[in-house]
Amino acid sequence: MNLQEQMAMDVQLTFMNSNEFAEIHTVTTYTDEKTKDGQKDRKLEMIVEKFTLDGRPIQSADGVSAHNAIVHIDPKVLVYTPRVDQNFYLDFMQYRVMGVSNDTGILKIVLQANGKRP
Repeated sequence: MNLQEQMAMDVQLTFMNSNEFAEIHTVTTYTDEKTKDGQKDRKLEMIVEKFTLDGRPIQSADGVSAHNAIVHIDPKVLVYTPRVDQNFYLDFMQYRVMGVSNDTGILKIVLQANGKRP
């Protein structure tokens, strides 16, 4: 096994493991987003970094509305790749996708809440 293969295994077995770094969060999708028909809530393992509007990390996200977030998730778990300017529903809060990249087999999704205030 080479280093690249070992790193890919570590990502799956360690970083994306809810017993280690990842946490369970809810991602909501709709078959028709305009009418909010066909709502499907899925609980998925991911790592979420949340920030306030002033750019400082939130110490405890429990009960606090975060306005910017970076989601790290296995693309196989999410089963689709969001596109920039698309809505993304994380833990029942609507965000706008600001950027998407796939680094070392992990999808990095940069999110921003639209005009919401704490």
